[in-house]
Amino acid sequence: MSHRSFFVTVTVVITIGFSSARSQEPSPAAGSDSSAAAVMRKKAIGLLESVAEQLGSLRSAENRARIGSNVADSLWDYDQKRSRSIFTAIEEDIKAGFNDTDSDYSGHMRTLMVFAQLRSEIIDRIAKRDPELALEFLQATVMPVEPELPYEMRQYENKLALRLARQSAARNPQLALKLGRQMLAKGLSADLLPVLYQLQRTDDSTSRTFHRDIVDKIKSTNLMRNWMDLDLAVLLVRSFQPPQADEEVYRDLIDVVLTTALADGCGNAERNDGQRLCYAVGSVFSRIEKYYPVRAAILKRWAGDGQGFYAEEGWAQVNEAMENSSVDEILSLRTKYPALQVQIYWSAMMKALNSGEVPRARQIASDVSDPESRRQMLAQIDRTQMRASVDAERLASIQQELGRMRRDEERIQLLFYVASSIGASDRKAALGLVNQAAEIINSMKPGRIQLEAQLALATVYCSLNSDRGFTIMESLLPRLNELVAAATTLDRVENNYFSDGEWNMSSNGALGALLTRLAHNAGSFASMDFDRSVALSNQFERYEIRLMAQLEIAQSVIGEQPKQTLTYPPGRIERMH
Repeated sequence: MSHRSFFVTVTVVITIGFSSARSQEPSPAAGSDSSAAAVMRKKAIGLLESVAEQLGSLRSAENRARIGSNVADSLWDYDQKRSRSIFTAIEEDIKAGFNDTDSDYSGHMRTLMVFAQLRSEIIDRIAKRDPELALEFLQATVMPVEPELPYEMRQYENKLALRLARQSAARNPQLALKLGRQMLAKGLSADLLPVLYQLQRTDDSTSRTFHRDIVDKIKSTNLMRNWMDLDLAVLLVRSFQPPQADEEVYRDLIDVVLTTALADGCGNAERNDGQRLCYAVGSVFSRIEKYYPVRAAILKRWAGDGQGFYAEEGWAQVNEAMENSSVDEILSLRTKYPALQVQIYWSAMMKALNSGEVPRARQIASDVSDPESRRQMLAQIDRTQMRASVDAERLASIQQELGRMRRDEERIQLLFYVASSIGASDRKAALGLVNQAAEIINSMKPGRIQLEAQLALATVYCSLNSDRGFTIMESLLPRLNELVAAATTLDRVENNYFSDGEWNMSSNGALGALLTRLAHNAGSFASMDFDRSVALSNQFERYEIRLMAQLEIAQSVIGEQPKQTLTYPPGRIERMH
């Protein structure tokens, strides 16, 4: 296990463990809000307003856009006018990034990629609030097309517009349709389908209209010239059928696919070459035969269920459903994509688990027919489920397991995991385990690994409402300031730490990733002592890091801090959002 993954694993364990524990605590009655919580929320809003007032003092366009978009998003429900003005001002910062004139090609490409990603994140934030404003932002910040841009970045504008269309479908179907049609006019793309799927869930009439538009485009396209267009047509046949689709439009699509196959010679009994098109059409043979039995008869030898050639064709819809649909909607895809049964069960199980619905997640896992997949899914639930208590026997078992481990990193991970699992119900036992981890960490050689472990340790202590977390952080802040100062010398030698003379928040290098992970855990400190957390953030010597830390503290209180979610396979968050 790498040192980098050690710290990531520890902090993910902390997040998962404590969020699982809290998900099982009784929630307050609707509308209730203790006076203490109200006071803290008021302080958090005041802190956000303070950060907003200081945006103009930042020199870096990247930092203004990154911090400003977070502030605008978090303030939306409290001061929408101010939020809108901040989002509008950020347009100039994004355009400044795209107009980068760095003569170093790699540096120039890196800047474009950073601002492209940042722009995408900002549009996502605006879209959930106001799709029309998001469209205005999209149109005002178009990235210039450069001949040397990689293919993926040349397609970036279209993909971003289609993603906005998908996000807008629920709140503004007509806007989604408008964007979808604009992209369709530029050509066929598999990225059109998630827009169609989302429209089908939210507005049946608009989805039928957009489906007709896509089919009309396919009818005017020579599918033999581009296999990706053919795949799109076949996927549309399989995934969007009556009654969701209009019968006449669906029949037209079937006719295009059948005509293409016959024109390509798939009806020739002696044909053995160029079989891709024939196998693709064969994967929907049963649907073709239903509408055109006589014409389809000579294609019967290509007939198949598509489980080989199109085994993963449903991933676009499954992934889209994982992001935007309910557990039941994800499970409903099982009949449509039988080849992806296991993946669909995994997605539904993880959706339930991420939402704190542990019994539902366990039921989904138990329904899986494949024994090995069922075992893995149940094991995943066991690893993330909060255990109600720990007894002497289990503590002894933990100590035995620690004794069998060879690496300190593994021992610390286990101790943190168990402590986070039992923290809500047995704080004393949890603190005992964390104290044991502290002894191991204190005995480690000074350096990056010990520093990372100490930061994780401080987070765990605060999550257990122990003052030791602040004590540790107060002792580590001078060291962090020293490392950031040293990074000024290493900038553009080891990593690109700075932009326009400011720390760039892009998680570059070990130090950048460490500070980002610390920021994501700001909620553990703020929930224990808000004022002390702010005072701690003021100890950062770099002005821009101080602002980002205070932003994360405020967001953690009002519930706008980006959340880590458990995915399969597990992922990690590296960039300050």
